[in-house]
Amino acid sequence: MGQFQRGQGVHFVGTIPLTDAEQVFRTTTELLGDRLRRLPDGETTRSGWVASQVPVLARHPDIVHVVVDVPGHGERPFFRPRPGLDAGTLDLGDIGYAGYARDSYALFSRLRSDGVIPHGIRFQVNLPTPLAIASITAQLDVAPVIEAAYERALLRELAQILETIPPSDLAVQWDIAIELLMIEGVALTPPWFDDVWGGVLERIARLSAPVPEAIELGLHLCYGDFQHRRLVDLDDASVLVELANRLVGAIGRHVDFVHLPVRGDVDPATYLAPLSGLRLEDNTELYLGLITDDGGAEGASARIAAARRHVETFGVATECGMGRRPPEAVLPLLRVHRAVSAPVKLAQPR
Repeated sequence: MGQFQRGQGVHFVGTIPLTDAEQVFRTTTELLGDRLRRLPDGETTRSGWVASQVPVLARHPDIVHVVVDVPGHGERPFFRPRPGLDAGTLDLGDIGYAGYARDSYALFSRLRSDGVIPHGIRFQVNLPTPLAIASITAQLDVAPVIEAAYERALLRELAQILETIPPSDLAVQWDIAIELLMIEGVALTPPWFDDVWGGVLERIARLSAPVPEAIELGLHLCYGDFQHRRLVDLDDASVLVELANRLVGAIGRHVDFVHLPVRGDVDPATYLAPLSGLRLEDNTELYLGLITDDGGAEGASARIAAARRHVETFGVATECGMGRRPPEAVLPLLRVHRAVSAPVKLAQPR
């Protein structure tokens, strides 16, 4: 397999459709333990991404469930606060993310002690943005209320995660998908704020502010993946590059890693040309989601070669999470990751 072009290391965006977190940890490290700097739990209990939060709203006593006929999409369930509720008092309580992180980190720590997970790999917590959750759950007129309530709840969960996991073991990744769809004007729920770019940048900066510098911070930019199909077909990576540059500039701390998706069904020379305009700090790791269902390792290798004309150093990843794939597709996909990646040097245990 030495004939393939190789990226520097591997990044997992989030979902890995295996049986449970232990199988995710064992399978990925067996094949790719020397390629990883961070490792998520595979989100095996929440593979629907923000859709897994719908039950949180559905069972809340201060939330009303309504059905809306959305043009072009048919009837969809949405939520709104119960009539008469003071919007500022909506408290969503435990929304689950701190519990997921606590349980998976305990397993991660045990497997690391057992020698399964190499020392130096951080535990990666992937978090959706409140905007994403509000976009798919709230009626438009109450979206600001639902978003604000989710932000309060999510920042509370983040604080619990920061208290539970040692800083040297933790990486936090924000999943930024609906934001890009709003910028492109294709989101199912349109933005409820006038300055779309400014609103997106301000929100991600606000969410990132509580993450201390000792904890790694990363950004996963995504153009959506519903039923394993993109929600927008970008002609090239120009808007992704602009969004990455502007986010890194807006966030008031160092960004440790950035992931950008790469279409496998277009000419990589055209799609990847805007990478020459990427302006990341020298010690910010770039991961390109160029491992797709198009062409296997050969196709990924060709995309690596095309990317290298514009950016020298980067790791490899899939376009989005693997959660919409059948479990039997995971091992072949991980082998592609290994074929087109090189090992990374990890920090030595203290």
